[in-house]
Amino acid sequence: MKKRLGIFTIALILIVVVLTGCSTTIAVRTLVPAKVDVSGYKTIAVMSTIDNTKWVRPVLWALYAPTKNVEDRYLRDVSLTTGLDITVATSISDSASAMIYKAINTGLSFKVLEPKLTDAYVLVGQNGGNLRQTLMDNGVDAILKTEVSYLYYDEYVYQENDKYASKDSAGNTYYKKNFYFVQQYAISISYVLTDVENNKIIATGVFSSDARENVTRIGHTKDPSGAFIRDTYTVKSASELFKSLINEFTNKFRDELAPHYVTEYFEFQPNKPKVDSLVPAYDALDDENWMVALRIFDDEYKKSGHANAGMNAAILYFATGEVQKAFDMTQEIYNKTGDKDALDLYYHFKRINDRENAAQNQINSTEKSGSTTGGDLIGF
Repeated sequence: MKKRLGIFTIALILIVVVLTGCSTTIAVRTLVPAKVDVSGYKTIAVMSTIDNTKWVRPVLWALYAPTKNVEDRYLRDVSLTTGLDITVATSISDSASAMIYKAINTGLSFKVLEPKLTDAYVLVGQNGGNLRQTLMDNGVDAILKTEVSYLYYDEYVYQENDKYASKDSAGNTYYKKNFYFVQQYAISISYVLTDVENNKIIATGVFSSDARENVTRIGHTKDPSGAFIRDTYTVKSASELFKSLINEFTNKFRDELAPHYVTEYFEFQPNKPKVDSLVPAYDALDDENWMVALRIFDDEYKKSGHANAGMNAAILYFATGEVQKAFDMTQEIYNKTGDKDALDLYYHFKRINDRENAAQNQINSTEKSGSTTGGDLIGF
């Protein structure tokens, strides 16, 4: 029997109401497909991320961060141990592997094999001379290979004068000084998803961060003598900075490769023109009494044709699984009144419903979608 994970069958327990002033917004979790067609793939193995940037710690590694534009008198004061920790290369690969595995392991479409197990299968297959057969024998439909394709890190200590001048007791001008430790960093992670059985590349891609800068003030001066005062500070290691940056790729990998849930928002129409009989409906929304609110909005629309009440009823029908009623009601309101809000709401419903159907097709399909012919497990 096909697996069915429809949003609407469980929507009631997933609805959250957010009150903002006089407006009431409902947030509903909805199912969306992966950007890559993963139809038919039931087990995807994730390899550990490889660092192909050749960024290895040299034997004579600089122990201290370099300086820029720092006066000689302050060089001893600003001497700072490098933030480029010795474990950074391993940390980057481990962080990327863990992030990617977590990102696509949504539990909705396919089983995901963790990197350590996948690496073991790859090693056994390569040593035995038949990687593809080894993977297939262990139920792997597709294998995901990722690598750090670009890595940038720089650091230095620099001195900067205050923007505005200060005066000493004699009225002479001087500038207070500040000293900063700057860490600049960026990363790109590429992926190849390969159909094991059919020897086809399903998809390739690369995700890149923008260049980031972490600035820490480490000291300053505050009087005409220019005496150095050390600040209280904590310097983040390069491993910490890259781990935080890598985790920002989570949603990109999930959007690309796995059906998943997102949140859609619906804002209820106000009680205009005001009808006293609708006041209890808005109170019911505040109390999360969805069915009470739905009944009142629906009754008022049927009785008086109140467009806003009808649109609110349509939202609640849609959120509680009565999708066709929501479509029919918004179409009817638009045909009768020409209200653009009703038409916009109809297409909002349609976009979500179409995505839901596409996601269900990915989840339930048994036909694999590998589309680009390639060699025998390219890159292995």
